[in-house]
Amino acid sequence: MAIKQDFKGETNALWKPHTTQVRVRYGETDAMGYVYYGNYALYFEVGRNETMRALGFPYGRVEEYGIMMPVVDMHLHYNSAAHYDDLLDITTGILQLHAASITFGYIISRANTPEQLVYGTTTLAFVDSATRKPVRVPQLVRERIGLER
Repeated sequence: MAIKQDFKGETNALWKPHTTQVRVRYGETDAMGYVYYGNYALYFEVGRNETMRALGFPYGRVEEYGIMMPVVDMHLHYNSAAHYDDLLDITTGILQLHAASITFGYIISRANTPEQLVYGTTTLAFVDSATRKPVRVPQLVRERIGLER
């Protein structure tokens, strides 16, 4: 897996990449007609949720084990703006898996074009929902990622 600090938006750096699409809604744009910069974090969340679902461990399933996954770190790099009604590809994959955290990488581009708009990372901790203390990455997650059998 790639090292988070070295991630520059290259698809080949992502482990188990998954692509999902969103269409930019009018309410997600600012007065200039660009997607408001804070909404890219929401697009990252869409990509992360769909990637986790595709791997067989959606948030709801992880929460059934008494584990929460708060975001503890996020980085975004903006290359170009998306606009109202653009269809966006959100490609999401895993960059790092540690004992109690996971880092995802994201690439957002206009659908059916090579134009990369945004790339970035988020790191999520695995936390016991009762104690709020870090816990090891669940075995199910490690298996679904393909690190253990």
